[in-house]
Amino acid sequence: MLKKVLFVLLILFSFSLAATQGSLEFRPIKKNFNKSEDICFYLKNNSGEKIYLPSSAPWAVFEDKDFEKIIFSPIATQSIVEIKPSQKKKWCWKQKDFNNEQVPSGEYTIRLTVFKSGKRLFLSSTVNIKNSAK
Repeated sequence: MLKKVLFVLLILFSFSLAATQGSLEFRPIKKNFNKSEDICFYLKNNSGEKIYLPSSAPWAVFEDKDFEKIIFSPIATQSIVEIKPSQKKKWCWKQKDFNNEQVPSGEYTIRLTVFKSGKRLFLSSTVNIKNSAK
């Protein structure tokens, strides 16, 4: 029951800088990015058990916090990736959509899929893309 409550709270507070599920940490390297700057984010396993990713890049970018409008998901090998305790995994998004075009300025939500103790978890964080200073 506690895990379900944590999951609901995670979804409700997905707009926060970092999302955590138990002892998993998912966050961007910073909150605000300039246009054309790589948006890098990482997952850190602070738990005492192994976690698993369903692919080499199990993340997607959404235009909304309700996860209804996906704008990018990388092509990735469909192989299970193991993340041991204390390990960290990093990815970067080039601010491109499925058509390989620069996305407009604004807020975007990145969602990551993880398996812990045999259960699928979704972790999310938001980032802001701002126009470069003139």
